Amino acid sequence: MKTWLGVILVSLFAFGCSTAELSSKGSSVEIVSEISKQNCKNIGPVFGKGGGSFGGAWISDEKLMEYAYNDLRNKAAEKGATHVVSQGHQMGQTTGQYGGSTSTATISGVAYRCAN
Repeated sequence: MKTWLGVILVSLFAFGCSTAELSSKGSSVEIVSEISKQNCKNIGPVFGKGGGSFGGAWISDEKLMEYAYNDLRNKAAEKGATHVVSQGHQMGQTTGQYGGSTSTATISGVAYRCAN
């Protein structure tokens, strides 16, 4: 019985918590606060998320943000972006009988493909 409970808890943690690693393509995408649109083409909105309903409470806010930025950059790279103009973030909270904690970080941005 204890073994099954352990398997269930590990599964919930693994599937309930998103911890995106930065891909090789994602590492080439630069996060910026503004961009010159002369040499850049807007290729659409992108969203990144780190954490989840089960595992996020055990991850620091800094790591949640890192995972969200990794996810944002990876998704922008999949669209062929070279840059993302970050438009802000939100931290999600969970609450329970004994208080609450930050469980997710979500970041939005606009992906651009810029000429060198």
